[in-house]
Amino acid sequence: MIETRLLPTDELLRSVVSKVTEIRVRENEVMQEIAELERRGAASELGYKDLPRVLRHAVRWDLTTARRWIANAALLTNEITPTGSELAPALPLTAEAVAEGALSVEHVAAVAEIMKTVPAE
Repeated sequence: MIETRLLPTDELLRSVVSKVTEIRVRENEVMQEIAELERRGAASELGYKDLPRVLRHAVRWDLTTARRWIANAALLTNEITPTGSELAPALPLTAEAVAEGALSVEHVAAVAEIMKTVPAE
């Protein structure tokens, strides 16, 4: 580990930005895998009621966090939402930005909400 007190401010900031970008890229990978678990019906295969409970057990997320990640994964992969009530809006540019690490998991739902108010054309 580099002694951060010795780094110039601009270099330290670049390091932070780089690490946050890496985290976001990994979060996208996790969301893609969560979407695949949902597509496969992994919950029933593993003996659970639903995928949020699988994630609660496997990664120790509370159910609210698990549901949020599943919903965001559905938005990025254009899958049926966890409630099954509607098709998630297509967000190809958002998905691309998330894959590159420019946007975080938290940005996904915010973009989806805004897209609901924008005319289709």
